[in-house]
Amino acid sequence: MGFIDSVQSTFNRGVAAAGRTTDSVKLKAQMTDALKRRQNLAAQLGASLYELTKSDPSFRAGRETLYDGIAAIDAERAQIQAELDRIERESQAAQTAATHFACPFCGSQLGAGDVFCSGCGKPMSEIQAAIAAAQVQAPA
Repeated sequence: MGFIDSVQSTFNRGVAAAGRTTDSVKLKAQMTDALKRRQNLAAQLGASLYELTKSDPSFRAGRETLYDGIAAIDAERAQIQAELDRIERESQAAQTAATHFACPFCGSQLGAGDVFCSGCGKPMSEIQAAIAAAQVQAPA
């Protein structure tokens, strides 16, 4: 019976060690999650305090580098956002140009799915032929 008891004891210690390892992994994951939530809240607090104190010289004293750095990054972000907005406007304009065009006969705006011109009543086949002829005559 001594050998079986020894095997049983070894098995129980292994199970207990595995349980401790599992518990440790779970707790470490919970700790990481709690740290992420804390960092998020600290960032929100810092951002709100920055907005309230950026114009107050008493709060800026000794922290000028931090305040100036944040202001520089805000200016950089504004510049990047303006560039993104410009690119988006160009993309929308190109998309609109690809789906809308002017009738070569009357100048009315036509959609790619239109069958007739709403301005002069010409059929789309005649309009497309006139556009193709104009493109052949005026090389790009």
